[in-house]
Amino acid sequence: MAAKNDHFIFYIAFATMISCYFLPNRSWVEAQRGGFSVELIHRDSPKSPFFNQLETTSERTINALWRSVARLNRFTPTYISKTGAQSDIRSNQGEYLMNISIGTPPFEILAIADTGSDLIWTQCHPCAHCYKQEVPLFDPKSSYTYRKLPCSSRQCQTFPHHSCSIEANDTCLYSIFYGDKSFSNGDLAIDTITLGSSTGGPTITLPKTIIGCGHNNEGSFSEKGSGIIGLGGGAVSLISQMSSLISGKFSYCLVPFSSESGISQIHFGTNAVVSGSGVVSTPLIKKPPEVFYFLTLEAISVDDDKLEFTGSSLGTSEGNIIIDSGTTLTLFPQDFYSKLEASVASKIDAKRIDAPIESLRLCYEANRTDELRVPNITMHFRNADVKLSPLNTFLLVSEGISCFTFSSFQGLAIYGNLAQMNFLVGYDIENQAVSFKPTQCS
Repeated sequence: MAAKNDHFIFYIAFATMISCYFLPNRSWVEAQRGGFSVELIHRDSPKSPFFNQLETTSERTINALWRSVARLNRFTPTYISKTGAQSDIRSNQGEYLMNISIGTPPFEILAIADTGSDLIWTQCHPCAHCYKQEVPLFDPKSSYTYRKLPCSSRQCQTFPHHSCSIEANDTCLYSIFYGDKSFSNGDLAIDTITLGSSTGGPTITLPKTIIGCGHNNEGSFSEKGSGIIGLGGGAVSLISQMSSLISGKFSYCLVPFSSESGISQIHFGTNAVVSGSGVVSTPLIKKPPEVFYFLTLEAISVDDDKLEFTGSSLGTSEGNIIIDSGTTLTLFPQDFYSKLEASVASKIDAKRIDAPIESLRLCYEANRTDELRVPNITMHFRNADVKLSPLNTFLLVSEGISCFTFSSFQGLAIYGNLAQMNFLVGYDIENQAVSFKPTQCS
């Protein structure tokens, strides 16, 4: 009898071990059923390693605007026509951070979350030539789920800017070059990514996720950062790689600059569904480069003054504006912006003053934004009228100065994060739609 019991116990133990290897992870299954959410940490939040307690609120605001301007080269027509995808981002220019872990056991990094970038990458040990990083580097040898991709693999062959390492058994190498001459080179690999749910649910494990392990990196990267988490539309972004898990859905709710916590939320799967009263949706336009999310803007209303939008360098009709969480201001071609500024200025009765930085064009004397009686501004996207609040259109940039959050930059049109604050913004990749719902995000 004892022998039979021993055999039974052995069978149960063996079956349990096999199920751990071959059945989906419990957190994976629960995430598929219920969705999950993760914190988005603004880089000027006290929880961010970039936070400088000696800076005033005005200084942080001005610095955010400077970063936004410096980031814009990646959106220029020259860049878009030359490269099919990939990023032209300086890693310290994103505005939001995410905690993720790489490897088994999990190694935590706090990286820039960017809807205008694809690859998830971090600096790795050993580093032949690396920029200074305050936190420890990820050591792939410490992860038993880390695997370099062979050059013959489909993942390698479809990745832009790849090459093959003859010295390292024909493994796949990636190269990313940035507009400011920064770069990252290293191994294209797969490993387990772990996301911690901010809603109290189980952690989310994503096995065999494509990552970049950077061994040769140089440029204007911040020593406080740990890498990039690509949330763009390309094939190797975090969104695309877990698309089947989240049914191609993610959303975020960005808290205003005035929020003390600086903590926003990004939702995935069923948690990301935007529904209920006040929701409007517009088509998501699929066009190269796939990394960017393109929408179609038809007009902007300033009170009763409706200005038809004739297009940008991105296109004259469909897909004529990019929605981007990492760009602070909303930008238009100069000719359209001039008409918009004139319309807004004609409806404000206040003392106009010089802007503190060049990227701001329309500023007024005001100690609080609610001191200004600003016009109602509505973005007329295709099939979706998004009515902005004064919080979205004017920003207190320094003591006594409030400025319009729209500006111009070459021929570009970008819908920036100030215009998206206090909206639940949902992306449905499968149904090719972006939805907006007015929400108190804080």
